[in-house]
Amino acid sequence: MLALSRYRRGFTLIELLVVIAIIAILIGLLLPAVQKVREAAARMSCSNNLKQIGVAWHSYHDANGRFPTAGDNGPDTVNYCCSAQPGFTDSLNWTFHILPFIEQDNVYRLITPGSGTNWGTLNTQIVKTYYCPSRRQARLYQGVAKCDYAASHGTNENGVARRFNLGRKVNMTADIPDGTSNTLMVGESRIHKAFMEGGGGCCGDNESAYNSGWADDVVRNGNAPPTPDITDPNIASGTPDGYFGGSHPLGMNAVLADGSVRYIRFSISPTTFQYLTRCEDGQVINPDNF
Repeated sequence: MLALSRYRRGFTLIELLVVIAIIAILIGLLLPAVQKVREAAARMSCSNNLKQIGVAWHSYHDANGRFPTAGDNGPDTVNYCCSAQPGFTDSLNWTFHILPFIEQDNVYRLITPGSGTNWGTLNTQIVKTYYCPSRRQARLYQGVAKCDYAASHGTNENGVARRFNLGRKVNMTADIPDGTSNTLMVGESRIHKAFMEGGGGCCGDNESAYNSGWADDVVRNGNAPPTPDITDPNIASGTPDGYFGGSHPLGMNAVLADGSVRYIRFSISPTTFQYLTRCEDGQVINPDNF
């Protein structure tokens, strides 16, 4: 028995290479399936984010009799910024106003009416609910917190997030005659991913259409259907300005004004998407056309 054990043969180099090749092939076959599972999980997490945002919008409406505003330089009754003119501007957008309704009271309390105190601190507060996991990690970009979701201001200040004068305040019953199930409330925004880390400060100068900070208009228009995020650094940074979109393969997640979350295909017709983003065009939309 001892003599026989001296001649026991191990793997040859060729056999070892064949085994390695087989393992590599199996990994290659499994990798797409793993990526699909990961994307499905990320898409579900993104959908859950929008569900929370939708509930928060409705809770804000219950408390205030209207949806939160887009947030820009226009007349309002409360000054949340630092302007010397009394009652001048509510420059903080909906991402700030719904914070108490997504269990972020500590962030909300950093700013008090009529004061710009802690403005810089507010800009660095990461709210995980505002980040789509298919796009990126929840952290600071360009030194400020970000939001991957935008409210719809329709095609001409006729969406749920209006910005100018009294048109800014939208009541769910009085101002959405199309019906809440036919009106897009908040969806994913398209960005230029090649510029996520570059320049721009709090306003994302080198990353147009990139929701940045709390004092910008975190809105998108419905003039064109949603499209995928841009990744080519040779394309100008301002290209996607103002559009919905996202990092998912075929479409974007969105929450309608009735609180339901839907997956809207990038292939949706421009006309249907315009109907969806407007509150009062009188159009009833077939959900199968999303």
